[in-house]
Amino acid sequence: MTDSQNPSTAPSHPDPRRWHYLLPRRFFWWSGLVLGLSVLCVVLAVMLGQSSDDHALIQGLLLALTAILLLSLAAMLLGVQRWLLGPLLALRDWASSIRQGDFSSRLPRSDTSEIGELADDINRLSEWLEALAEERERELQAQQKRLHERTQLANELHDSLAQTLASLKFQIRVLDDTLRQDSESAIWQEMERIESSVDEANLELRELIAHFRAPLSRHGLIPGIRRLLSRLRKETGTETVLQNQANDAELTEEEEAQILRIVQEALTNVRKHSRANMVRVLLSYDNIGRLRLIVEDDGIGMVIAPDDQDSDGHFGLAIMQERAGTVGAELTIESEPGDGTRVVIELGSVDEAAGKKPLEEKTE
Repeated sequence: MTDSQNPSTAPSHPDPRRWHYLLPRRFFWWSGLVLGLSVLCVVLAVMLGQSSDDHALIQGLLLALTAILLLSLAAMLLGVQRWLLGPLLALRDWASSIRQGDFSSRLPRSDTSEIGELADDINRLSEWLEALAEERERELQAQQKRLHERTQLANELHDSLAQTLASLKFQIRVLDDTLRQDSESAIWQEMERIESSVDEANLELRELIAHFRAPLSRHGLIPGIRRLLSRLRKETGTETVLQNQANDAELTEEEEAQILRIVQEALTNVRKHSRANMVRVLLSYDNIGRLRLIVEDDGIGMVIAPDDQDSDGHFGLAIMQERAGTVGAELTIESEPGDGTRVVIELGSVDEAAGKKPLEEKTE
C-alpha cells in the first residue's frame, strides 16, 4: 500500500497561496500574444498615417484592430469559462459521489496546469478515503464474525451440554425418589442411567471443543430425531411416535442441524414441563410444497405470551426462533393449558434448493 492509500497517512496538498493557482498558463500566453499584435497594429497605423493623407485607411485599420481585440477577448473569456466550468462540474460530481459513500470516484486529469495538479491531489484524497473505508469495513466484518461465533457457541452449549446436564438433574431426582422406596434393582438401574448421561455430557463437550459444531448433525435429521425420541422414552417412559412422510426431501447440512436442534429443544420442554403421555413427530409437506415438521404432545400445555420468547424463563424458545430464522424457516408454537403443545417448523420449497442430500442417505 502506497502513502496515498495508507489510511494513517493523510494526502499532501499544494500550496493555495500561489497567486496564479487557479489561472492557466495559456491564458497569460494568449493575452500577451493579442496585446503584442494590438501594439503592432497601432504602430503600423501611426506610421501609415504619418506618410499619407489617407485617413480612411487608418480608420479601417483601427476598426479591424478593434474587431480583432473584441473577438480575441471573447474567445479568451469563453476559453477561461470552459476551462474553469468543466473541472468545477467534475468536482461537484465527485463531491456528490463521496457524500453517497462511493470513494472510488476519481477526477479526470485533463492537462498539466494547476487544475490538473488539483485533480491529482483530490484523486489521492479519494484513494486515501477509499482505503480508510475498506479498513473500517474489514474491522466491522471481523467484529460481526466474533459476535456471531459467540452467539453460536452460546447456542451450542445450551443445546448440547446444558440439555444433557438438565437430563442428569432429572435422573438424580428420580434416583432420590427410588432411594426413598428402598428398591435395590431400581437404584442400580438409575445409577446406570446417570453414568450414561455423564458419559454423554463428556462426549458432547469434547466434540464441541474439537469441532465447534452440533454433535448430532453428523447423523442426519431422521436418525438424529430417532435418537432424541429414544432418549426421551428411556428417561421418562413417554410413548414416542415418528412419522416420516417426506422421504424424498433434501436439506443442506446447516438446515438439518438447525431443525434438529429445534426438535431437541422442543423435546426437552416436553420432558421438563409437559407431563405428556405421548409425543409425536411428523415430517411432511404442506399444500404449497414446503417441508413441514411438527412436534406435538398431549401434556398439560402452557400459556405463551409474546414477551415470553425474550425472557430468561423461556430462553430456549428464543433460541428456537433464532435457529429457524438462520435457515429461512418459520416457527410457530401453539399451546393452551390442558391441550398440549404443538411446535411447527415450515421450511421453504425444497425443490428450489441446490446441493442437498436425501434425509435417509447419511450414515454415522
